[in-house]
Amino acid sequence: LAQGDPLGGQFGAVEAAMTPPEAAKQVEMMASALSNIPAQRPGVVDTYVLVASLWNDPVFENEAKEAAAILARRYDAQERTIILSAGRGAGLPRAYPAATPDNFQAALGKIGATIDPNEDLVVVFVTSHGAPDGAVALQEKGRMGGALRALPLRDAFAQAGIRNKVVIVSACFSGYFILPFSDDNTVVLTAAAADKTSFGCEPQRDWTFFGDALFNHALRGGQNLVDGFDEALVTISKWEDDMHAKWQALPTGQRSQQPEPQPSNPQKNVGEAAMAVVNKAESFGNAINCAGLLSFALDRVKTGRPLKGLADVAAVTQAQAAAQAKANTEGAARKRSPQDIAKSIATVSANTVQVFSTQVPEVSAHAARCAAPATPPAPSGG
Repeated sequence: LAQGDPLGGQFGAVEAAMTPPEAAKQVEMMASALSNIPAQRPGVVDTYVLVASLWNDPVFENEAKEAAAILARRYDAQERTIILSAGRGAGLPRAYPAATPDNFQAALGKIGATIDPNEDLVVVFVTSHGAPDGAVALQEKGRMGGALRALPLRDAFAQAGIRNKVVIVSACFSGYFILPFSDDNTVVLTAAAADKTSFGCEPQRDWTFFGDALFNHALRGGQNLVDGFDEALVTISKWEDDMHAKWQALPTGQRSQQPEPQPSNPQKNVGEAAMAVVNKAESFGNAINCAGLLSFALDRVKTGRPLKGLADVAAVTQAQAAAQAKANTEGAARKRSPQDIAKSIATVSANTVQVFSTQVPEVSAHAARCAAPATPPAPSGG
């Protein structure tokens, strides 16, 4: 048995009942979330996204909400995304179905019953506090307490019939999820090593360090998933170095009262079969992102404020047109109208305007990557 755990390591929670009106509303919210998931499209790599904030501090629900939006845009999964949340605190209205073990399992079950396991991708992101034994905490203060661990989650995927998956865990000690998910059909990304804490989970923040670096910077800026994780490592390392420098600058008496910040050391393992599916799933979203980024770059160069390396209006125009053409071609296969695609591109461009002031190097680098000509294949021998 897990130490001090009445459930013996199982995925579960000790839970007090909601009031009858709250319980009725919760059933309706969850039923709506499940019934709105559309059917799988044969011949298309559909992506289904499940995001859950498991602790009732605002930072986790905000991270879940924003990450879900970014993932939905990246994977063309707007209608195939379910958000669960432990809420924002006792007595505050709920925006999403509760992140209870049963709701989480029901979402996986519905997704598993909908997908083609040979063709489709499932992305699960959970954010919360974590414990030194690898448990990701479930908490609604005064109502529910429990934990999600790696092995029960792995079993849940198998029971749901889900094969190709991305598992992202933002919590202290989340490196415990690496080994159980180190298989060919899984990409697993964690905010910390198994023996390390992660940072930025104060209730008043909008993001944890990991969520901010991965989703708000790398993916929102236009990077793909695995390269985005590597990019996030650099960002997190800088933030943690700054935090350590502030700790070192404290008077000796104050330093002795605070633990010395240690690097969180985020972890990943990339299964080859899963990565092949991820690449297919990201292709349309990458084209949308590039078209949006290059629309922003084109506006900049036309107004005499070009991004680094993107001062040639003709070259940027040509690259933007190519990205938009690719988005239209791939969107047609997904039954997306040109109007829908244009709206998605405009959304990316507008988001880029919002983040540019704080992410100048990242946006510039991502736009330059989008504008770079594709590398031709090496000639075969013979």
